[in-house]
Amino acid sequence: MVEWQNLVAQIAHVQLVDGSDTFRWNLTNSGSFTVRSFYLHLLDSQPPFRHKMIWKLKIPLKIKIFLWFLQRGILLTKDNLAKKNWTGSQKCCGCNSNETIQHLFLDCPYARLVWRIIFFATGLTPPRSIRHMFNSWLSNQSKKIRRVIWVGVAAVCWAIWRCRNDLIFNKIKVNLVLQVIFRGTSWFHF
Repeated sequence: MVEWQNLVAQIAHVQLVDGSDTFRWNLTNSGSFTVRSFYLHLLDSQPPFRHKMIWKLKIPLKIKIFLWFLQRGILLTKDNLAKKNWTGSQKCCGCNSNETIQHLFLDCPYARLVWRIIFFATGLTPPRSIRHMFNSWLSNQSKKIRRVIWVGVAAVCWAIWRCRNDLIFNKIKVNLVLQVIFRGTSWFHF
């Protein structure tokens, strides 16, 4: 509730003056509150996410939806399952840390090695966080190069997710790093 009040206070720009009180909604020209103006403000106040770019990529729809879930932080990793009263182990299948989205795609030793290999092959610095990956990570790249990189990122993230799921659900024990690189490059070429 406090966040809601702080947000309204930011929007309203409260000013104390002598005289009678008036209320003016600064998000509309008329000064009247509308749900539409508040909704648009909420959309604009979020960090810029290039979701339109994801939908324009030439990749399978299931991977686009996966990236959208990844950006929103709602993939069913073990920490998110635990929030839904799941009682299984929260440990990562690749190491002994708790599995979160950040850990699985960036912080796990296997994911770090994959990103390090990509760095050595391309010179592309690994993203610091999921938010960084989807927001400012590629801001210094040209628009044309960004699309190509995003197809590669989609392939790598999808490969990490699929290899993790194979380990958990199908009990397939393979060299994770090589499998991720193989699958990622295969989907990238596709």
